[in-house]
Amino acid sequence: MNRFTTLLVSQWVANAGDALYIVALIATLYQQTGQASTAALFPIAVTAGMTMSGFFFASLARRFRHASLLLFSQLIKTITLGMIVFLDLPLASLLVCVVWIAFLDGFARPIESAFLPRITDDLQKANSLVQGTNQVVQLVMWPLGAIFVSVGSPHLVLMISFGLFIGATLWTTLFHRQVRQLADPVEDSDESPTFQSSFRYTRTHPAARLNTALLGIDAFASTAWISALFLVYIDTHLALSDSWWGILNAFYLLSMIGGSYCMLRRTKRTPLLLSSVLLSIGATALFASAPHVMFAIVACIVQGAASQLRAIDMNTRLQEATPIARLPYVYSMQQTVYTLSFCLGSLLFGLLADRLNIEIVYWIAAVIALLMLPSARRLQQSVPASAERHVS
Repeated sequence: MNRFTTLLVSQWVANAGDALYIVALIATLYQQTGQASTAALFPIAVTAGMTMSGFFFASLARRFRHASLLLFSQLIKTITLGMIVFLDLPLASLLVCVVWIAFLDGFARPIESAFLPRITDDLQKANSLVQGTNQVVQLVMWPLGAIFVSVGSPHLVLMISFGLFIGATLWTTLFHRQVRQLADPVEDSDESPTFQSSFRYTRTHPAARLNTALLGIDAFASTAWISALFLVYIDTHLALSDSWWGILNAFYLLSMIGGSYCMLRRTKRTPLLLSSVLLSIGATALFASAPHVMFAIVACIVQGAASQLRAIDMNTRLQEATPIARLPYVYSMQQTVYTLSFCLGSLLFGLLADRLNIEIVYWIAAVIALLMLPSARRLQQSVPASAERHVS
């Protein structure tokens, strides 16, 4: 088994465990308190942990081998989840564990993404496989976790998740062994990587700056497509039953998988960023004014596919234009920007949905999405994707 496949499988198993663990803990928090607002603390805790990791990433990544840091973070995540499973922790301790696991995730994800240029040649194909298969895992594991909770218990789902975490640790150990002879890249610079230097590099280099700006705006605008707003939209705009909530989400996720497949099969490196942004703007406007549920389904399909095409193209451009030694630190900065943008966007659109008609909320989202156009155009013009290569 080659190194890329090992890393990919380790991500599958880890993401499956993460999905089940999230479902189980949300159900656990709700059972303990009987309040939906308490269960809503979970995404806040995850956002806090992921954001904090960005401030510590550079100092640890320059001291430890990246593969070792990846393995260590997964191992500590597994131990932490074991504490949740086998100890009767109070609510405050549960939330601390959630923050800690998200904090460790904040180290793993930039390293995994930054490893791709070091172990593959065809970055577009690799990114398409990573993005597409991760969406398949989400599509399968979230409803499966809900079924397990309903027919069993949250503790049963936590036990299954713990087993998957152990499996992810074993796969990560195998990957660590496969790349142990692969030295971490070192940039020819007297400046040691820090949070400040990572921020400065991301701000001053066109590829990193434009990519991060586009990612942040995209994350903010895309929060209009989160599931909670779907429920309001279905109830007030379409006046349909809640069963359509799952149907719209399914079409959205399936179209993301379809977008990944298109990128996987794509051979011509024609520009995609600007067209994908225009498609997202059009899809949001169509969703806001959909006279029938079929138009809403079309909007979900277009938005899901466009967002996936954009994410894969942005990742590929960033990996091809950024020195490998700098890539983990840029990804860490992007992760911080993404989590903050998504958190602020979720808060804003949630507040707007309580005060305005849901149609107006989606029109506002479409206007905000317009802000992606300048960054997308400049990134597409100034950082062209390189010629196609092949996965090793």
